[in-house]
Amino acid sequence: MPDQALYEEVARFFSERLNMAVSRADEDLLDNGILDSLAFVDLLLYLEQQFDIRIAADELELEDFRSIGKIAGLVAAHLGLKTAGAA
Repeated sequence: MPDQALYEEVARFFSERLNMAVSRADEDLLDNGILDSLAFVDLLLYLEQQFDIRIAADELELEDFRSIGKIAGLVAAHLGLKTAGAA
């Protein structure tokens, strides 16, 4: 998993902006209805502003947004940070 601070920052988005608690880093946000289309757009805007990154439309893969852990990994990749277990 990426840096704990990244995970906590992404988790804070869900708790503060969407008023939803996510119990686990691997909880499926899509299947559980936590991340719907409107929240997805809000999340993209938040990530780009908060971390000063740009996520191009052709880079969007739903699997990268399935859990907080995967979202944090996507941010880490855009920031050039190594994730745990990466070679």
